[in-house]
Amino acid sequence: MNEAATPAVPDRVELVTSDLDAVRLFYRDLFGWSYTETGDGATAYADGAPAASLRAGAAPARWWPVFAAPDADEVCATAVRAGARLDGEDVHDPFGGGFRVRAGATAAPPGPGRPCWYEYMTVTPAEVDRFHHDTLGLRADPPPGAPDDSYVLLSAAGRPVAGRLTLPAPLAELLPTGWMVYFAVADPDRAAERADRLGGRLLVPPRDVPTGRVAALADPAGAVFTVIRPAAPGA
Repeated sequence: MNEAATPAVPDRVELVTSDLDAVRLFYRDLFGWSYTETGDGATAYADGAPAASLRAGAAPARWWPVFAAPDADEVCATAVRAGARLDGEDVHDPFGGGFRVRAGATAAPPGPGRPCWYEYMTVTPAEVDRFHHDTLGLRADPPPGAPDDSYVLLSAAGRPVAGRLTLPAPLAELLPTGWMVYFAVADPDRAAERADRLGGRLLVPPRDVPTGRVAALADPAGAVFTVIRPAAPGA
């Protein structure tokens, strides 16, 4: 594999949705977001810090991770050579996922209601790891003590910035392949209950995993995301 010359790291998130009004209300009530208007949608804030961008667009609704890189054009060109398809600024990889890439970094500080982690869900782990190594410069390694490589950390310059999960059969029927955005919450169980009452759907019930307690949800327009209460350090 030839590592990308300009490593890219997940930096922010953008939601493209077919029902902007409905999802604004949904995330306001779920995460406590407030909004400022933009030319094509809105910027969401959690406790005064930017949390996400929301834009109107054709279905299917999707959360897009945005990667920051010194040379965004180079990353896109490398992705195309590795089999991706470009649609404007959208990079559609060969495995069902997609991302955007831009120069500069604008990541918000961690906190409730803000994106805190990114994982690529797949049933073709070896091919996906090779693609992300070649295009984004991310190295895939199992966490220390892991029994296999069904879950790996994706690292840039020795620092974990994302993960890759091989979907087992039950989850592969419930979750789409591609990038999953994780939002920090204090109580995933309560968030799952609220999401259902607010018109969303519970895809994977709350459960404990090595990184914390999680639940996978879909908003009223169908965009899939995960809420997580991260595990305490050393837990």
